Amino acid sequence: MESNQQTGNRSFFSFNRWLMYTEIIAVIGFLVIAALYTQRGGAEPDTPPISQAEKFLTDADAHYDKQDLVTAVFLYWQALQAFETAKTEENKAERLHANLRIAEIYSQSNWLKDAKSRLEHASHIQPDHIDVLLLGGKFLRDEGLIQESIDMLTAVLEKNPSHAETNYILGVLYQGRKEYNKASKHYQSAIENDPELIYVPSEKAPIGILARLQLSRTYNKMFLSYRFLDRELTSEDMEEISRLESQAIILLEEAIHLNHGTPEVIDDLIRLLYVRANALKREAATRPYADALEVYERIVALDPTEIQAWEEMGEIYHGFLGDKEKALEMYRKVYELESHATTVAIIKSLEAEIADEIEEIE
Repeated sequence: MESNQQTGNRSFFSFNRWLMYTEIIAVIGFLVIAALYTQRGGAEPDTPPISQAEKFLTDADAHYDKQDLVTAVFLYWQALQAFETAKTEENKAERLHANLRIAEIYSQSNWLKDAKSRLEHASHIQPDHIDVLLLGGKFLRDEGLIQESIDMLTAVLEKNPSHAETNYILGVLYQGRKEYNKASKHYQSAIENDPELIYVPSEKAPIGILARLQLSRTYNKMFLSYRFLDRELTSEDMEEISRLESQAIILLEEAIHLNHGTPEVIDDLIRLLYVRANALKREAATRPYADALEVYERIVALDPTEIQAWEEMGEIYHGFLGDKEKALEMYRKVYELESHATTVAIIKSLEAEIADEIEEIE
């Protein structure tokens, strides 16, 4: 077993080393290309003809969508070089687009100074364009200038109140400032305005999914805040806590239903379901344990390796519902996941009890 483990470790480290070398090569390539093209201030003898500009842009966008940033930035620069030969009102939008994409790529590579420089070029073309304001707001956020970022992003919404990405970013900023009511409104707007779950290359998931995840967390913060109230909770408070908890769960279940069950979404949902199950167990005098059992079943459906949920179900079946066969099934599952002497003892005890009951019947 030790030999297998060592082999596995060697494979793991070899894989990590391979990834590291691949990343280094990609970064070097990016640096070389960037060094070549960031220094070009105007047209040169080998400048591509204006007739190729559109193709450069189309190909660049395709590589950008695949997050092949090295190739994309090269092609965007080629397009800009071609446009240098004939800057017109007709190709203004294309020039703006290329500058913004280069700025985004530099930003993703943590070259904020170069990114801001390229954004300035875009701003000279059309300072009030939504994408110029949006990227400017992102850069201000990355510099820690939160209020300035909020102001610029708010300017985006003045032009387009339904802009999903801007609403999402504002939600994150307000959430960070613990202004949960404002955050929740922006997250809700982001969800409503991204029904198609459009892929955003710079994000790890569609805006509509990310907004659901963060809105769930915001609701969670809101209902947890009731714990710190310096007064006794009213019936209205309890209703609001229940509503917020339920909405937090529903949002994550929606994300999974939409086939975006990212690890973060699943982990958050499991954590919330444990909170609900524990609350149901405490209320067993007025609510049946079957309700808690159903929640634990949802947990293991999300992650079959959740040992605690299998144990809780075994306890409910044995101690409260009197179903020893089902309890035995649960504890055997626990033992499959983690072989522990205590679990073995419980299994043997249940097997003996079931055998005694069968013998009495016969």
